Amino acid sequence: MRPPWFEARAALAAAGFSLTPDPDAPVTGSIWTQPMIDLASYAFLTRIDATTKPTVFPDLHHLARHIERRRLDAGADRAIQLEEVEDLQFAGQPGLHTGVQVWLLDMAHERETSLGYAWLRGEGRERLEPVLRIARRDLGERQQAVAA
Repeated sequence: MRPPWFEARAALAAAGFSLTPDPDAPVTGSIWTQPMIDLASYAFLTRIDATTKPTVFPDLHHLARHIERRRLDAGADRAIQLEEVEDLQFAGQPGLHTGVQVWLLDMAHERETSLGYAWLRGEGRERLEPVLRIARRDLGERQQAVAA
């Protein structure tokens, strides 16, 4: 019996696609190979690697609601910790850029899981903290209204 797959290498080569990586392509720690600093004001990455695509938001409030929903999905009353990091790299932009890493804390208030990284136009956690408080309050009120 024939296997249910085919050799993609031969099929792609026959169609004229190159299978070797482009040597001029930028190598960064993030999938953001386009110069997104000018395009995306607010974004969230679950991790920094070459396969993770960012989730882009139109404003800071949508980003904060996204983080808050991820926190609620992980556990109802689990605390988060915000840490300012300079781990974000962008193609065509030299150096590392400031972002905020969001940590989920365990019962002893120790870091347990990283929820991801927030891009805030190069701003830090001082910009994100008050908006997260508002998002937590809004989502809490919405959940109470649904439960009632």
